[in-house]
Amino acid sequence: MDQQDIRWLQRFDNLKKAYARFRKALDAHEANPQDDLIQMALVQAFEFTFELSWKTVKDYLAYNGIRKLTLPRDIIKEGFAHRIIEDGQQWIDMMMDRNLMAHTYSEENARQAVEHITERYQYGLAQVYAFLQTKKEEV
Repeated sequence: MDQQDIRWLQRFDNLKKAYARFRKALDAHEANPQDDLIQMALVQAFEFTFELSWKTVKDYLAYNGIRKLTLPRDIIKEGFAHRIIEDGQQWIDMMMDRNLMAHTYSEENARQAVEHITERYQYGLAQVYAFLQTKKEEV
């Protein structure tokens, strides 16, 4: 295996750790949904997991010969086109919310972010994680 071949596998190992933390934050939020600190942890865990997810998709696409993608939106579209991502619009929404979360803070934005994460985004992240896990097992 050359460096390009293993890059996605290395990135996936980091995603695996981030995804575990994200699941832990979801569980903590479910147990105590009004706790502001848990909500902040959930948002942060989502941001890390989202970033590592699209970057791992990018590396997986490169491993499969699809190179020269750099922008998250383009990677999401290509991941959708190659059936890595099942709900492309959900991932575009995640990217938009993630950008909003990273650059502004308000109580309303935080509340809405937590709602989106718990009601929609966790499923998109889980789907891509499961896809990549399956592909890793095939290597």
